[in-house]
This record gives sequence, structure tokens and C-alpha cells, in this order.
Amino acid sequence: MRKVTVASLLVILALVLAACGGAPAAPPADAPAVDAPAAEAPAAAAPSGEMAMEAPSLAEAVAAGTLPPLEDRLPKVPFVVGPGVLLSEANVPNWAPGQYGGTMNSAHSVADWSPDVFVMMNEPLLQAPDLSVQGIQGNVLESFEVSDDNTVFTFKMREGLKWSDGEPVTTEDVRFTWENIYGNEKLFATGVPARFRTGYDPAGDPMTLDIMDDYNFTLTSTGPYGGFLRNITIEGWNGYTELINPAHVLKQWHPDFTPIEDMKADLEANNLTDEWWQLFSQQKRCQSWDVTRARCIGYPTLTPWISVQPESPGIMVFERNPYYFKVDTEGKQLPYIDKIVSVQVEDVEMVNQRVLSGDVDFLRESTALIKVPLYKENEEKGGFRTVLTDMHVDSSMLYLNQTFNDETWRKVAQDIRFRKALSHAIDRQEIIDSVYYGLAEMPMVSVGEENSTYDVDAANALLDEMGMTERDANGMRMVDGKPFSILLEHGAHAPDLESVAELVSEQLKDVGIDLQVKRIDPQLWDQRNLANELQATMFWGHDQGWDSDYTGSDSFNRTARAWHLWHQTNGAEGEEPPQWVKDMYALDVARWSSVSGSDEFNQLKEDSFAWVRENLPAITIVEKVKYPMIAAANLRNVAEGGYAIASNFAGEQLWFEQ
Repeated sequence: MRKVTVASLLVILALVLAACGGAPAAPPADAPAVDAPAAEAPAAAAPSGEMAMEAPSLAEAVAAGTLPPLEDRLPKVPFVVGPGVLLSEANVPNWAPGQYGGTMNSAHSVADWSPDVFVMMNEPLLQAPDLSVQGIQGNVLESFEVSDDNTVFTFKMREGLKWSDGEPVTTEDVRFTWENIYGNEKLFATGVPARFRTGYDPAGDPMTLDIMDDYNFTLTSTGPYGGFLRNITIEGWNGYTELINPAHVLKQWHPDFTPIEDMKADLEANNLTDEWWQLFSQQKRCQSWDVTRARCIGYPTLTPWISVQPESPGIMVFERNPYYFKVDTEGKQLPYIDKIVSVQVEDVEMVNQRVLSGDVDFLRESTALIKVPLYKENEEKGGFRTVLTDMHVDSSMLYLNQTFNDETWRKVAQDIRFRKALSHAIDRQEIIDSVYYGLAEMPMVSVGEENSTYDVDAANALLDEMGMTERDANGMRMVDGKPFSILLEHGAHAPDLESVAELVSEQLKDVGIDLQVKRIDPQLWDQRNLANELQATMFWGHDQGWDSDYTGSDSFNRTARAWHLWHQTNGAEGEEPPQWVKDMYALDVARWSSVSGSDEFNQLKEDSFAWVRENLPAITIVEKVKYPMIAAANLRNVAEGGYAIASNFAGEQLWFEQ
């Protein structure tokens, strides 16, 4: 058995942690989440128009008469950001109002997609400090009320809120989204998405929208939906475009408002005839996930910065939104930073090279623990600091596509004994020590002690029991007289994927399993995953704070794509899954229907994790990983604890100290 020497790495890491101010902070206590209206935000009264301040460039535009005064651009009740609002005071103990100015430089390796910028620009309908599901409060939506039976959700929009082009945001944008987008079978054949169905169930009854006036509306479910608020906060991952879209723009490409004849020029420009729905969805509508796409330059948004035309290809440029709805405790309109520029490079390794050379001011998505000594060595020269925080995902999850189009493979992969054998054959402690410097834990929650124990004898016994006893000349197992191998394709979405996958490949040889690791382009990975063409992969999964990837249908997006499609389309597409999978879907619906933090919810959550440990739909390698976050030395209001990604979501409050 090979063993990786880690003593020198651990010595270096000890020095790193000392330089960072000690050992990494312990994960936060697992306090119950509560889906109920939060108490009032930390004391900070919204400033009057006279007190409010704005960036110098905007003040100049106002003086020149090309931009309305600030009081006409802010909503009646702006979102006031102060200590503990977006990030807890414990994680940002030195929060302070900032200074205007500066360009935040970043880098990305996939064309048209910058993950760090995407998160920086994401605005959910509601929010909770530190990306938790506790203390949910308004964000794009000002406030909410929930009926005692968790069926009626009443929302108040921010009066005076404006799109980045200056047009008002009203319930007409909500109605248009609900009736003309979700309600049009060409755009949504199955109607409203699952998050707007009782229990977050694709087969559940759709909620009912009732518009009360220009700024108030209700959504009503036919049964208790205690997790709904949580679903439209950050755990739902989608932003405000799930419910609010700029109707004044999109009506131009919708036949309910514009004759198809009037769209001909745009249709022809996109090689379409009368397929207006393709034009609408693929070219004209920009959802939260599309914020970095070139086609969305100039599209009206509610984000801190807006996408503008770059001077050269391969560069993304985002300038401050003059109509952004948040201010700080001094009345300054956010964001503080003038501009974000992200440069495209070849791969994640080149992204990290730009970090070392001092060309990146903020980075979280492409960092890796294995590079921490290198980061520390170059901090002073590069003008940045390295912060070790919690990762909201564990990137090294092994997914075996149980519905891959090969009958021999299906017979093997769908056998729980095979998945348990692979789990026993993985020496996780070696991976924790050599790849993660000891800053990760055994997967007790999602795999359990029994299945995560490194035990080659147990693995061999399970494989033999399956009938995989025949071996080739190299000692690799065969099935039905033919060589058996697994092709694991990954998109290098994180720097540790390659190292973990290669180690797992070596470890599995000890039980006669041939695992071939292949790195492919991330965009090709997306295409192959959606087409059910990936036999196996390694990818992220959320940690237990969010739990949805372990117990929800998202896991089966990679574990059994055809089953996932069946579930998402209510049986219209894909393949009907076996009962053990349907049992998970039923648990998921019950959990989302219950109120987060209640006894019922907590029991269902434990039942869900027990189901995961029993069935191993995916094989988690490690849990609770620490990850480095890179921040410019003079960048302020950066989270020093909690989830690293929380600093992205609170990007509007980051500022450069001059």
C-alpha cells in the first residue's frame, strides 16, 4: 500500500496557522434553523435622503443631469447594512463603514462563467446572516408574514425599488413571471418549478399567487410548506429572478404582448423562424445564474454591479449599479467598490498563478488547501492574505451514475454491496492527511462509521459475494468474463479534485477495481452530465449545514441522471426509479413541508441521513473541509470565520482601505 509523506506538509501548515492567528475556528454549533420572521435587523435606522451619500462618479452624473438624485434612486426603505446584518459580528468583528473606490480584480477559467463574480452578484429574495437558514429576513423583498399553518406567505416589496435602468420594480414583474413565464407551456411545460409547489415536490400542487397591490402579494400552498422561506433564501441557490423579472423588457419577446412578426429580426439573427420561446429563454431572459454571460451585458438587474461591454475579449467588467437598494449605517449607497474585472485564463492552475503574482484581489472558488504554503510564501509580494474558513461544500464526492447506459455497469453500480465495497477500499485518512493537511473529517454523517472504515478485506469480501471473483493478468476484476473498469470524468471544478481522484484510483487497485481518471473541459462536463453520458464523476456536495445534496434530489442529478429527470418532470421524462429511491423523495417532501428547527423537521432530517448511510447513493470522501480564501491585504469587511462563500454574497460591503 502506498503512503504519502505528509510530515513536512504538516509542519508547514502549523506555521501557516500560526501566521493566521492560530488553529482554524471550530465549526459553528448546530443550532436549529427556524423558518419564521426574524427579529428586526440590527439597530440601524434608514437614513434620510439628505444624509445619504453616493460614489463620486454618481454624484458627478447627478450634477450633470444624466442621473436622478440619490433620493429618487433609492427605495422608500433601503436595506441598511451594518454589523451582523449580512455577516455575523463574530465572523466580522471589525466591520466598519467603507470608502468608495477601487477595482476588484478576479480571474476565471471557463468562458462566459466566473463563479466568484456570480456569487458576488447573487441577490436572493430573502437572506440570513452567514448563509445560514436561521434569522431569515428581507433582502430584495422588504418583509414577509407567515400564517400559523404555514400555508399563506405574504410579501411586501420595497416601494420605490428600481431596476438598474431606472424602471420601477412592482408586483407586475411578479405577475409576469408567474403567469407569462411559468404559465406558458412553451417556456415551462410542467408549470411552476418545484420550489413553488407544496413540499418542494415536482408533483405537488402549485402555489397560488394573489396580487394585492403594486407592492404586496401572497403565495398560498394547499398544504403546510414550512421550508418555503428557507427555499427562497440562500439554500435555494437561486436569486430574485425565480420570482421577479423585468417585465418591461421581456414583454418585447413574448407573444402575449408583442406579435411574433415584430420579433422577426431577432429570430433570424439567432437562426430561428417562429421559435420565440427559444429566443426568450436562451437569449433574452437573463436569470441569476446568467449574470456573467456576455449576452446579458446591459440587461436590467437588481445586483450591486451591472455587466458592461469590455474593451477586449476574455475579460468581464462590472460597474456599480446606480439604483442599488442597499446603504450602510452612515447612509452611503452601496457598493463601495467601483468596478469588478475578471480575466479569463486557461485553467484553475493559471487562476492561482495570478493570485501569486498579485493580480487577484479576491478568490475563493479556485483555491485549494494544498496550495496554502505557496500562498503564504507569496503573500507579501502579491499583496494579499490567506484566510482559512469553512467550505460550504465538500468537493470530493464520488458519484457513480447508476443509470448510465450500459447494462453490465448498471447491474454492478446499482448493487449496494459494490458501493459499500468502494467506500471500504478508500483510505480516507491518507486523503485527509495528504490532500487536506488534516483539515477535514471522516464522513460520519453521510457515510457513517461502519461504511467509512478503511477495510480492504471487507471490500474484497463484498466484491467476491457479488460474483466479481474472476481477475485478469493484472489482478483487476472482471464481470461476465470481460474486463471491468470505471471511467471517472471530472471538470477540474476545484483544485483538489484531481489529487483526490488519483489517490482513490490508486487505492481501488488494492481490491482489483480499475478506476480511470480523465479531466475534461467543464463545459463539456456539463453537457455530458445533462445527457446522462458520465459513468462516474467527482464533484461538490453541500455540507451538513445545508443537507440538501445528501438527502435531496440534487444528489441524483449525478448519481442517477435518468431517475432524477423522472422525478423533476413528474414522470414525463427519464426512468422510473426503484422504491428505495422513491422513499428518499418522500422523506424529502416531508422534510420541506415541516418547519425548520421543529422536532418534526429534526427527526426527518435524521431519518434522511440514516437513509443516506444505508443506501450510499453517493460516496462522500471527507466532510467539513477547511478552505483558503484569498483577499487583498487592504480589503476590509472580509469574513474571518464561518463559510468563506459568505464574503462573496456580502460583496457589496467589501471596501479597499486607502
